[in-house]
Amino acid sequence: MTRGDNAEILAQLYDRLHREFGRLAPVIIQVYAEEVGGLRLTFPDLQTLYRTERNRRIRVEFDGANTEELAIKYRLKKRQVRRIVQET
Repeated sequence: MTRGDNAEILAQLYDRLHREFGRLAPVIIQVYAEEVGGLRLTFPDLQTLYRTERNRRIRVEFDGANTEELAIKYRLKKRQVRRIVQET
C-alpha cells in the first residue's frame, strides 16, 4: 500500500466519520492521532471482532454444566464450546 493509497483511505474514513458523527469527526480523528499517530496498525475484520466477543461471552456464561445450552444459543457444536472455554 502506497502513501497515496493511505491518503485516499484516510479521506474516505474522515468523510464517513463526518457523515456518521458530524462535528465529532475531527475530535475522533485527533484522539486516534494522539494515541496511535506514527504507528502502523492492522485492524481486524468484523468477523474476527464478532468471534472474539462471542467467545468472551461464552466464557462468561459458562457455569461448568451448560455446554449444550451454550452450543444451542450460539449455534455451535458442543466440542467448539468446550474448546472456547478451555482457551485462556
